[in-house]
Amino acid sequence: MIKCNVTIIGRVFRAPEIKNDKDGNPFVTFGISTEVKDNGETKEIDISVACDGEDDQVLSLSSGDRVKVKGVLTFRKREDVVFFNLSAGEVDKTKEKDKVEGTMTFRGTLGSKEIQEKQGKKGAFRVFDAYSAEKIAEDKFAYIWVHFVDFSEERAECLVPKAGINAEGDLELTLYNDKLEIGCRVSSLSEWVKQAANQ
Repeated sequence: MIKCNVTIIGRVFRAPEIKNDKDGNPFVTFGISTEVKDNGETKEIDISVACDGEDDQVLSLSSGDRVKVKGVLTFRKREDVVFFNLSAGEVDKTKEKDKVEGTMTFRGTLGSKEIQEKQGKKGAFRVFDAYSAEKIAEDKFAYIWVHFVDFSEERAECLVPKAGINAEGDLELTLYNDKLEIGCRVSSLSEWVKQAANQ
């Protein structure tokens, strides 16, 4: 499970339209794009936005409008593509520059590598990767990896290979060779006791 409370500023590229969920309740969906900049690289990402109800302010948006959207961002992976889905609580027009900021709540499994202590100017820290699994078919799972940096004063006991973790912290989107990586600067970390295989 990966869930992020975010504020995203970007440009509408797909105009709003009304749809109905499986229970027949209406919602508005539209698409925004925003630029992620990191180490001199820039990459545009597309985000699918959904709002409950039939908000006239949202429905009045047009392609090209700049918006600030606050809500809950989740990720879905199909094949090698990660999709960004934003359940919006607030949508407002803006003139501000592109931005993605927020916090992450993560539950998943650490990778198989030993987690090393590193030394920085402010003391020891740890860098590690963990994945969240989503069942997409019978006996088939999609795995989304997150890169973590942990500056906590004390190393959490759960930081051992293949352990389950609950983590919270600041969402960080970075670029490496034009590839977007999902990251988190840890603020809290604890063990997740998995109830069944492949969770």
